[in-house]
Parts: sequence; C-alpha cells; structure tokens
Amino acid sequence: MPTSAPKISKNILSQDQGFSLMEILVALLLAAIIFTSLPSSEDSRRHRDIQNALNDLDRAVRFASNEAVLRNTLVRLNVNLEKMPIEYSVEYGPRENLILPSMQDVSKLSLEEAEKEKKKASALDSQFTLVEEFKDITREFSPEVEVLGVATSFQKTLIRDTKASIYFYPTGERDGALFFLGTQDELAYLEVLPFQEKTNAEYFPVASLQGGVAKAEDIRETKMEEITRNWFEP
Repeated sequence: MPTSAPKISKNILSQDQGFSLMEILVALLLAAIIFTSLPSSEDSRRHRDIQNALNDLDRAVRFASNEAVLRNTLVRLNVNLEKMPIEYSVEYGPRENLILPSMQDVSKLSLEEAEKEKKKASALDSQFTLVEEFKDITREFSPEVEVLGVATSFQKTLIRDTKASIYFYPTGERDGALFFLGTQDELAYLEVLPFQEKTNAEYFPVASLQGGVAKAEDIRETKMEEITRNWFEP
C-alpha cells in the first residue's frame, strides 16, 4: 500500500531559511557598539605612554626625597621644558645652608626684569650637581607625551616653557607640585603632596571633557587651568 510523504511544517521551513533582516540589522548594530567602545591599539599605546611617564616622575620624586635625607642636603627634581623631548633630572645642592631666591614668571616681566631673573636662575643652577644615577642616562619622556606645564609651591605659577624645579629637604619635607602631561586623547597630572610621602595621579580622556566643537588643545588647557587655580587657592 503506497504511503504519502510526511508533510513538513511551514514553521520548520521558515526556521531553516536563516535569520530575518531585522535580526541581522540588530546584530550589526550591537557589533558596531561593541567595536566603537573598545579603545584602538593607538589609543591604548598612548595611554600606556602617559602612564609610564607619570610612573617615571613618581619614582623620581621618591628617589629625590630619599636622596635629600641620605645626603643631608637640599635636592631638587628639575624638569627642563625648553628641550624636546623634555628631560628631567635629580640634582643635589651644597651641604651648607642654601637660601632659595624667590622666582617669578619670566613671561610677565619686562626684558630687563626677565634678564635679571635668568641670571638669578643661572646662579642657582650652578650650585647643583647631577646625582650619579642621572649622569650617564638621559631621562626623557616619550615623544607622544607632552609636558603641558608644571606648578610648584616654590615658583607659585604654572611653568610652561622654562625649567621647573621641585625641592626636597633633609628633614623629609618637600615642595608641593603638579606635573601636567597630555596626549592627543588625554590629559593627566601627578600631584606631589608637600608634607607627606604621597602622590596622586588623575587621568581625563579628552572625549569626557568635550564641550561643543572645541579643539582638544583648548579642552586640555581649560581643564589644566581649572585644576591649577583650585590647587593654588584651595
């Protein structure tokens, strides 16, 4: 007796035919969201560079603090913003008492006043010697990382294009300081607290600070000035 072929459900057929157009669009949208939320390898590399730079500064701060106590003399961490790439070093001063002169922002002075300040700074520099560990190797930051400015409790201003120094004393005390670093994606700073062996690091992705169509440089500058103003006037 002949038998008829089993009937196949239309529902089964529709399932075997694949995804619907709507399902495909939803899947593509989810993939795009996940892809855009992941940092690019370039972004990650620049973030590592700025992290490494802050870590290097932090180690230099701790090293300088220890050197001041061990040598029983004044020590300073000197950041030279006049060079490119920007260099930094640790230097020790004479064992006798050294009176640090007050320093002014050269950019706000007349040519004659600025020249006097440069001579004063040069005379101060002549009394400091590189610590041995910094003689053979030049310490500098990655070309991807900009040092945007340095503020210290000694120089009382945001220094952008000259030498900036933070001083450490044999008693274990030290100046307070802010070191601002940046990449095209990020602003970061290292805060050196003056009366305790502690530093704070903060990172600000430029995208999180974005306001309207402002340029990244302007966004970083505005945030840096705000942080500095609050630091000088707590």
